[in-house]
Amino acid sequence: GEDAVDKRLLVEFTPGIAFLIGNWLGGIFLGAGLAAVATGLAIALRWRWDRSLPLLAISIFGLTVVMLIAGLIFDDTTFVKVSNTVGSLAFAVIIASGLFMRPNLLKRTLGYKIHMSDAGWVTLHWVWIGISVMRAAANEVIWRNFSDSTWAIYNGVSDFAWIGVMVVATSVIAHKFWNGPEDREAV
Repeated sequence: GEDAVDKRLLVEFTPGIAFLIGNWLGGIFLGAGLAAVATGLAIALRWRWDRSLPLLAISIFGLTVVMLIAGLIFDDTTFVKVSNTVGSLAFAVIIASGLFMRPNLLKRTLGYKIHMSDAGWVTLHWVWIGISVMRAAANEVIWRNFSDSTWAIYNGVSDFAWIGVMVVATSVIAHKFWNGPEDREAV
C-alpha cells in the first residue's frame, strides 16, 4: 500500500541524513560511519518487509565500508569523497550491462509497474546511465573544488535531487513509450 512506499522512501534517505548528522557531530569519517550503519539498517528493514535483499543497497554498503576503512587507515577523507563517484560509475556499468539481459535489467525491475515498448526500456537504460555519469561528475567537481563542509552538505542532500531527476526522467520516458493500459496514474 501507500504506507509501504512511504516507509521505503524514508529508509532510502536515512543514510544521507545520518551522514549529515555524523559530519556535523564529528566530521566526514563519523558521517560516513553513521551512513554505513543507516544503510545496514535499511538493508535489514527491507529484508524484514520484503524478504528480499536489495543488491544495490548491499553494494553501496560494501563500498562505503571499504572506502571508510581505507580512509581511516590512510587518514585521508579522499577515500570517502570518491566513494560516491565510484558508486555512481559502478551503477552506470551495472545498468549498461543490464541492456544485454533478456528481459533487460530495468524491465525486470520496473516492468511490474511500467509498461513500455522495447525502445522505451532501451531509452530508459541510456538515460539512467547518463544520469549516473552526471552524478559521478558532479561529485568530482564538488569535492575537488569546494570545502569539505560544502561537499558534506552536497553529499548529504544530493541523493534527494538525483533520485528526483531519475523519477522525472523515468516518468517522461514511460509516458512517451507507454505500451500498456491507458491508466498511467501509477507512473
